[in-house]
Amino acid sequence: MTISEGRMGDRRVQRTRDLLLDALVSLLKERGYEKLTVQNLIERAGVGRATFYAHFQSKDELLSCSLERLRSHLTGRRASAPAARGRPPDRLGFALPFFEHIDSHRRIYHATIGRESEWTVEQKMQRLLRDLAREDLERGTRSSAAALDLAVRYVVGTIWALVVWWMESRNPLSAEEVNRLFQQMTDPALDAIFRIGP
Repeated sequence: MTISEGRMGDRRVQRTRDLLLDALVSLLKERGYEKLTVQNLIERAGVGRATFYAHFQSKDELLSCSLERLRSHLTGRRASAPAARGRPPDRLGFALPFFEHIDSHRRIYHATIGRESEWTVEQKMQRLLRDLAREDLERGTRSSAAALDLAVRYVVGTIWALVVWWMESRNPLSAEEVNRLFQQMTDPALDAIFRIGP
């Protein structure tokens, strides 16, 4: 195989993966996650079943891939967000980009967040938030492992409750207003957790 053939193959692989990821996003808006089938995905993406399974073992793996894309996006955005807005950085720098993402994909999250029938998305999103919160808190704090664990749980519980409330709100706040509320709620609690530190 020549280098150009390898690049062409890489582009085809990426194009197919993008088609499937786009199909997932599109169908989440319409059906939610739990009612979604691999058949729905391949029909929407216009690929065959064998092609789907050449790239992903299941719809769960496809969702995980989509959330990895989100993780990369949020990680990149959290580094530049405070400087771009000319203000000091938030302790939890991933939060504003996360709220902006939620706001720009409101139809998807309205269909999947806070619904008992949509537990897979909630579980995977909370795992992503735990990782991001731990990264931010480890970077900004010297504390015991127990205090850090408690702080991460508090942050994820708070952000998730806030997002569910926000999705259900009839008069929704902007992403920046939700982030400001989130930071105001979490900063004093995190100070208390790290001050007491089990």
